[in-house]
Amino acid sequence: MSPPVAVLRYIRYGQVRRATPHVVVEESGEAVVLHVPVGTPAKFPTSDGPAVGPIRGQTDRTWTLRDHVWERYRVLRLIRWGAGHSLELFWHAEDDAFAGWYVNLQEPLRRSPAGFDTDDLVLDVWVEPDGTWQWKDADELEIAVALGRFTPDEARAIRAEGERVIAARPWPTGWEEWTPDPSWPVPRLPETWDVV
Repeated sequence: MSPPVAVLRYIRYGQVRRATPHVVVEESGEAVVLHVPVGTPAKFPTSDGPAVGPIRGQTDRTWTLRDHVWERYRVLRLIRWGAGHSLELFWHAEDDAFAGWYVNLQEPLRRSPAGFDTDDLVLDVWVEPDGTWQWKDADELEIAVALGRFTPDEARAIRAEGERVIAARPWPTGWEEWTPDPSWPVPRLPETWDVV
């Protein structure tokens, strides 16, 4: 029997900015565990540059969505209710070797008719399998502040959340050897994926 599918959406200014169907591996009162297999179709914003900024001639308030297919990695997202981040495990598509952990700083997860909603907070952390880490997109967070998406205080709070996760070092997670059931179908977006 196939597990349920839920769409994880990034909602910004009342619009869907990104939508990806996920296999719901586990759900409890504490956390949700979501899987994106290679080959999963999704909707991503059209982008010729950074996620925010004048390079695209936008102020990150309008966008169009394009079809996207997960190709480089399969991903397992561990999201605690109320947390300002998700902890994600990445495996390479070509050989399923563990690639590392990704701390996606985001709004706390909330339920939606499609599955789960959040929004990306730009700054992220990449952690190599040996535990070394680096910030990602710190320059884009500065641009987001300059464009008025975040106040300086909000940007400091976003960075502080990342620093808390780095200090806690919640990796390894115990999921590093996990593999999905090969009989599970690739999840698909339902027709109502864009209804907010």
